[in-house]
Amino acid sequence: MRRIRFLATACTAFALLTAGLATAAPASAASASGPLTGVGGKCVDVAGSGTANGTVVQLYGCNGTAAQRWTTNEDGTLRALGKCLDVTGQGTVNGTRLQLWECNGSGAQRWVAESDGHLKNPQSGRYLDVPGGSTADGTRLQIWDRNTNPWQTWKLPSDGTTPPPGSCAPALAPGQYNTPVSYGGTTYQVLVHIPARSAGTRLPLVLDLHGSQSTGAGQLAYSDLAPTADAKGFAVAAPTGAVPSGSGYIWNVPGVTPSGTRDDVGFLRQVIDTLTERACLDPGRVYATGYSGGGRMTSALGCALADRIAAIAPVAGLRAGRPDPADRGRPLPSSCAPSRPVPVIAFHGEQDATNPYRGGGDSGAWAYSVPVARARWAELNGCGNAPAETQVSTHVRRTAHGGCAGGADVVLYTVSDGGHTWPGSPVDNGNGKVTHEISANDLMWEFFRGHPLPGAS
Repeated sequence: MRRIRFLATACTAFALLTAGLATAAPASAASASGPLTGVGGKCVDVAGSGTANGTVVQLYGCNGTAAQRWTTNEDGTLRALGKCLDVTGQGTVNGTRLQLWECNGSGAQRWVAESDGHLKNPQSGRYLDVPGGSTADGTRLQIWDRNTNPWQTWKLPSDGTTPPPGSCAPALAPGQYNTPVSYGGTTYQVLVHIPARSAGTRLPLVLDLHGSQSTGAGQLAYSDLAPTADAKGFAVAAPTGAVPSGSGYIWNVPGVTPSGTRDDVGFLRQVIDTLTERACLDPGRVYATGYSGGGRMTSALGCALADRIAAIAPVAGLRAGRPDPADRGRPLPSSCAPSRPVPVIAFHGEQDATNPYRGGGDSGAWAYSVPVARARWAELNGCGNAPAETQVSTHVRRTAHGGCAGGADVVLYTVSDGGHTWPGSPVDNGNGKVTHEISANDLMWEFFRGHPLPGAS
């Protein structure tokens, strides 16, 4: 009898190992956790994040919530929200729907991953399937005879592999979508763009902050940063400001926007914290860029979040604190006191009529000139060398301060014929000339990649 029990145990172990859902970990240990993705790049989702027995399991746009975080286990189960993916009523016929149910060890809750991406329920002999291949949100999943349709092909969390030590298993799949971030008792939707990557790889993050009267989606389209992110391998988050204005929103820039609105410095810190965990990002390589009012907010993050933001790249919005009431031609020193030297790369058009290069404009948010802001950052960063100016193209010159503490360089690209625009953007926003002699995206990324947080690998 003991020999029979041993053979049965050995056979069970072999079946689990070949199933693709098991590892050599102890019983009940998880082998991987993250999204289970299928046709249309959409995710297997527990409807409404419900935890009651019988809650519908459906196809839905990936959003990074716990309702889409599935854990593969060596007992062959797929678990979310503490319960198991289950074939309703132990059904075995085509079209039997799937649900969430208390884990009970039954065959209705065992799944075997095959090498070509099919996911089999051995008890029924049928496979995880999307009815008719629909990609509509809310399509309830079922079991069906095995076939070669793409809607029976699934990607398990982390491809069913265990990431190497020190890495992580990302919960957000590659793509562009909104993901929830909770702050101050309210949940906000933040637009993210995640490039393809190897399992367990931590990505850098670039915050892309919109201008006044715009949104995160509008900014990501205007900056066109997503293709650069795909090519260079970094994530982008494009959140939306707190204060309604015109057809969009503005940022609560410290000392500029009236009080009583969301603390956007605190909110953006929470965005970083949430996405670092949820999307498997590198906390030592978090950067910020932004346009116009978003450039001013980016500058404010350099002042206030130097412990989290490795470097900044304001476009048409470089500031170094709010204007000094005693002399509006210079920044108030106490309004920008970063905890360490912060590397800065900035871009500005000399023909900018909104945030004038030579100063003026809105006295509350602007006043002093861009060269004064550049010089103040050089002072804050302890840059010992005189600025070096280089003509990089017909209408673009580069002014750079070297010899800065901690290698925190300060660089400004000035576009002599440029308006209130983003260099290299494919969009004409009607605010003057858009130069294509340089690409702000390419230049800022090259700068960012050379300036991680001190001590980051």
